[in-house]
Amino acid sequence: MKYILKFILAATLLLFLACEEYEHGPISKDGTNPSVIENLVLTPIHGGFDISYDLPNDNDLLYVKAVYTNSQGEEAEVKTSVFNNKIQILGFGDTEEKTIQLFSADRSENISEPVVLKGIPLTPPVFLIQETLEITEDFGGARFSWKNDQNAPVAIKLLAPNELGDLEPVKTQYTEQVNGRVSVRGYASEPTLFAAVIRDRYDNFSDTIFAKTADKLLIPLFEEKLDKTKFLKVILQNDTNFDAWEGDYWNFFDDDMETIVHTQGDAPRPNILTVDLGVNVTLSRFTMYQRLSHGEAHAYAHGNPKTYTVYGSKELPGQDGNLDDWILLKDCEAIKPSGLPIGQNTDEDIDHLWAGDEFTFDEPIEIRYFRVAIHETWDGSGYINASEMSFWGSVID
Repeated sequence: MKYILKFILAATLLLFLACEEYEHGPISKDGTNPSVIENLVLTPIHGGFDISYDLPNDNDLLYVKAVYTNSQGEEAEVKTSVFNNKIQILGFGDTEEKTIQLFSADRSENISEPVVLKGIPLTPPVFLIQETLEITEDFGGARFSWKNDQNAPVAIKLLAPNELGDLEPVKTQYTEQVNGRVSVRGYASEPTLFAAVIRDRYDNFSDTIFAKTADKLLIPLFEEKLDKTKFLKVILQNDTNFDAWEGDYWNFFDDDMETIVHTQGDAPRPNILTVDLGVNVTLSRFTMYQRLSHGEAHAYAHGNPKTYTVYGSKELPGQDGNLDDWILLKDCEAIKPSGLPIGQNTDEDIDHLWAGDEFTFDEPIEIRYFRVAIHETWDGSGYINASEMSFWGSVID
């Protein structure tokens, strides 16, 4: 029996070695080149082309490939299988005429003669976005806003002066949103140079973009972050208990993302929380942070606030908490940049999660008391959970 086992092991080893040395290739080879593709239609698109065609009737046809020179002067190619009759080429960074060669290939690795097409792509997305990007003054800095109708994945590098006055990158916004907006903060209310550069995934760059002012300078609007140690707890008759489970009212104002507020979940909507800001102030903006006590585990889900309304008042209107007696400051809706379903998050979504949902106030209304009335959570949960709220504005002496 042991001799039989040795024979089987030896045979298996020989088979394994034979398989290792075998060079994989087409099962059968012929020397016949496939026919060329026919009836080609080239349609210019932004930064490239859509090309449709009729496939030849060769039985062993495997794929079609397009060969061209990209914007970096390098030869590039795109392949598509015989189950498709179109191919797309993207990544051109200009509107110069392009030459494209299309080949058909078979299972024997034979390549057809090329079919040559020439065309001019439409304006690349980076330059379309450049035309729409605006830089305007904002509280503590500058606001960058743009349109990206092609949903092109781009990186927008935001530039601001360093201590020596030289422009340097301060933030890079990766985005595919149609309507984008981001701000840089922390600058004094004095003439300041801000700029932006857009880059796509093919390393095409826009021109440097500046504010459309005569000297390209902007004066940031004054603001300061409110001192949360001056906040006072206020509980009105229609307020909700945010101290349930592991939550605590003061966790909303402790600058600690590991602590949370949490409601029981049995109170009718809206769930309301009131705070005395401790000073009279004209608010410029506030930020709501989702529950971050477990990192990204609760992102855009659970009881994180999705739609809410915020109110203010200079004097406390009354203990009954009737919202009709308060000044409506803003209707707010939290966003998820990608718009993907719960549980599916892009890098842009996660960046936004940690940055928080920021809302600015256009009207300079003096208040001292602030209320948030939460109407809807991200997954429809009856309870509310969140990590933090922060406020900025101008304190009234």
